[in-house]
Amino acid sequence: MKKLLTILLSMALVLSLAAPAFAAPAPDAAPVDGIYTVDGEAVPVYKAGDAIPISAFLPEASNDAVLSIIGGADGPTSIITTGPLGGFNWDGLDLEGLDPGSTDWAELEKQFEQMYQQQRDEIKKALGGVPGQVGVMVNGVYVKFPDAAPEVAGGRTMVPVRALVEAMGGEVDYEFADQKDSVRLFIDKYTINFTIGGTTAVRHTRGTDTGEADKTIEMDCAPYIKGGSAYVPVRFIAEALGCDVGWDNAYQTAVLLDREALADKIDEKFTILNKVQANKSVGMEEGKNYQADVKGNVSVTLFDTLNGNKTYKADLTAKQLFNTEAASAQMSLKLSDNALEELNKLLAGQFGSGYEEAAAMMLTVAEDMEVILTREGLGWLRAAALDELAGKENVWIALDLGADWGQLAFTQAEDATIGWVLAQAIQGDSVTEWGSAMETVDLLDSLYGDDKFTTDRGVSALTIGVDDLFDLYKDKGLSEADMAEAKAAFKEYEITMKVDAKGGAEVTIIMETAPQAGVPGMKITMDVKQADGNVTTDMNFHIANMGEMKVELTQTQKAVRGRPMTEPPEGSTVVDSVEPFAF
Repeated sequence: MKKLLTILLSMALVLSLAAPAFAAPAPDAAPVDGIYTVDGEAVPVYKAGDAIPISAFLPEASNDAVLSIIGGADGPTSIITTGPLGGFNWDGLDLEGLDPGSTDWAELEKQFEQMYQQQRDEIKKALGGVPGQVGVMVNGVYVKFPDAAPEVAGGRTMVPVRALVEAMGGEVDYEFADQKDSVRLFIDKYTINFTIGGTTAVRHTRGTDTGEADKTIEMDCAPYIKGGSAYVPVRFIAEALGCDVGWDNAYQTAVLLDREALADKIDEKFTILNKVQANKSVGMEEGKNYQADVKGNVSVTLFDTLNGNKTYKADLTAKQLFNTEAASAQMSLKLSDNALEELNKLLAGQFGSGYEEAAAMMLTVAEDMEVILTREGLGWLRAAALDELAGKENVWIALDLGADWGQLAFTQAEDATIGWVLAQAIQGDSVTEWGSAMETVDLLDSLYGDDKFTTDRGVSALTIGVDDLFDLYKDKGLSEADMAEAKAAFKEYEITMKVDAKGGAEVTIIMETAPQAGVPGMKITMDVKQADGNVTTDMNFHIANMGEMKVELTQTQKAVRGRPMTEPPEGSTVVDSVEPFAF
């Protein structure tokens, strides 16, 4: 029951755009008198060669445990289990083969791997794949291969072309002339021609002339005939259609991801929210420049009935110039004197004696900062504190973020639909990633899908109450008593949204919870108004008997003549980063 309450409270906070995290303390970092302790209780110590009972790995609440081995170079000395066990599900697994007195770590590792493989096979089968067979997944769905199975040959994943193309809604045509096997694929808007034994394919655009030139595709291995089926490298098909392709070794599966097609499918559910997405910023046009101004303030008050409440403040200002190729911004975050003093004490305590000046300088970095980013992924950062550290003026740090990241950042700014955002977030090399991704889509649809709005005179409106929140759990096998207890955690819960025909929106959020499972009662209120790239946000977050935080934020956007910087000014001192950042 406590777990359910925690999940619901977390969901409520996420939906309210404020989610404080609570972390349990970690096990002691060092032994006391040679004995490790957890929550004050000694844990067994094992020496090299000692038999470690399997119970050390499988505590009573095994589904809520994580394995941690603490020890030195001579082997593990203590086995500690805390927290959730990384998604591994022990339910239904046969543990009889595990020898409680085993000291053969290689054998123990082998048995654990067999258990993991059993679970992976069950997951693969449930998703439509065939355990023990190389699989191909397209946009989260396993492709069926009734006549011939995919295989790995020469380090390449080879697939029967007809089954894959037909699963993607296409057709395959074979031609036999002059003893030369020619294959023609019809998929989406393309015709793709290649020959068996050759490594070159040509992609043509079918139908009305789109101006898209023919594309020659070089395959890294030649197609071949086996058992009457034509096999082609799966990467070739992915490249021909503009799909991402990855390999999930744990599930022996090639994962094809057509992000554009997936985004279009998701967006069918969210036409109203996508109007809001399109309205949240000015529509950038090629050759035009824009300016965004942001102003905000935050105040945090800590309650103290004995010594008086203390309030700490921060003011934010930012001015950004941007177009379709580059963006540059001037930003400043200024803290009140008492906030600077408290944070300086905190940082100085963290870094130790003698680092007070360095800690103070860290706090001044954000007071005067400039950032430049280009579509190619090149970036630069300048702050007054950097000048002080270098003993020079106008010092910039160069950041190579990578072309992919830069392209992603600017594409998102131009056209970030709900489907696009969710499709970009999916990992292209993970079979199990699809389950959580589609759960996110289903969750959003159940709360904010088009069918949840009522439209009258061009205005679409919805209200999400606590009952709507709990409807998400009605099929989870919870008793009425558990549901009633969970609902009692909320004193008030309501999200209202109104969207006009242009995508302008007004959102109001009110949530108040009662104290539950050690979490104090809290109340969140938020009002957001958006119209043509201009946004105002007011939020109040109150924790009972502890404090409250107030946030006010405004953003305005307009077209301007000024252009963003694309590199630091002439005469600047540029410090190059060693390697590109990995994202």
